[in-house]
Amino acid sequence: MMRTFLAASAIALLSACGGETAPASEFDKAAILHALDDERAGFEAAVASGDPEAVMAAVAPGAAMVQPGSDAWRAMQAAAGGAPFPPGARIKITPIETEVISDEWAYEFGSSVVTYPAGADGDETAIRDTYLILFRKADGRWRPYREVASASPPPGGWPDAGE
Repeated sequence: MMRTFLAASAIALLSACGGETAPASEFDKAAILHALDDERAGFEAAVASGDPEAVMAAVAPGAAMVQPGSDAWRAMQAAAGGAPFPPGARIKITPIETEVISDEWAYEFGSSVVTYPAGADGDETAIRDTYLILFRKADGRWRPYREVASASPPPGGWPDAGE
C-alpha cells in the first residue's frame, strides 16, 4: 500500500514538472542507480567534511528540503547555527526503495541518521528521519531536488534498530 502511494505520488509530481524525457528503453537504469549511489556517498562525505559549501553543492540548484519538525531536529538546527549541519556531524543514509523514472528524474524512499557532538562533554546525539527525495539530473549530475522528511520510522521500523 505504502509503495503504491509513494509511486503514485512521485509520478504525479513528475507529471506536474513537465519536460520531455526519454522512454525507459532509452536510458540505462543500472548506470543511473550507480550514479545515485555515488551522489549519496558524496553527500555523506560533504556532511562529514564540515564544509557548508560542499553540502550545498551536493544538492540541485533551487532545491527545496523539508526537515522533520521534531524537537530533536530543531535542536540540531540550533546547534548548526545557520549551516546545514553542526560541526562534527555525520549522516548515514539507508535507501529502502530507489526508482528511476526517466533519464532526468528518480526518487528514493529511505531513512537516515545524523550524529553530531552535542554539548561541552562531547557526547553525541543521533537523530533519525524517514525521507522521500526526488532527484533531478542537471549538468550531468543526479542531485536532490525536493525532499520531505519525517521523524517517524519507516514501515517496518528503523533499519539496524531492531524495531
